[in-house]
Amino acid sequence: MNIKEAVRGYGAAAKALHWLTAVLVVLQVTLSLRSWKLPPGSVKNALLGQHMSVGLCVLLLTLVRLGWRRQHGAPALPESISPRLRWAARVNHGLLYVLLLLLPLSGWTMVSAAGIAPSLFGIVPLPALLATSTGSHQVLKLVHLTLNTLLFFALPLHVGAALWHGLRRDGVFARMLPGAGHGPAA
Repeated sequence: MNIKEAVRGYGAAAKALHWLTAVLVVLQVTLSLRSWKLPPGSVKNALLGQHMSVGLCVLLLTLVRLGWRRQHGAPALPESISPRLRWAARVNHGLLYVLLLLLPLSGWTMVSAAGIAPSLFGIVPLPALLATSTGSHQVLKLVHLTLNTLLFFALPLHVGAALWHGLRRDGVFARMLPGAGHGPAA
């Protein structure tokens, strides 16, 4: 029996990684929307600096999550879930992981192209991923916004599917809740 077959729920570490990612993504959206409305200046720059730092935390956390998932697997969906919905779940989860990697990388590359020295919370300096270039900055800004748009479609699908599972009481939603059962199947 492989790991994926032996797991009937997520463990505490997987749940913590999931919910910490969710909190950071909500924080990212909040910082982005707040800074979007501000005129250029020090307050906007400070919010965007926080946005960049939280994005880098999302990137690191996503890499940890992917490593954890590779090592520990994920529980199988119940047999009552149709093949079409299983496919949709795989696609949306895959898209979310790709976006959680590409959004921070595109943001980091975008600020590098703008000539902004990236750092983690103003404490840890990070290398520029690209030389300063106005043309590249504009293209990367469009890429970053496009990826954000994809995220704004994928996230509601994920949340909606979770709520649907919760209403069906098929156990899929509950296995990601803190305190819900997990561990090897008997």
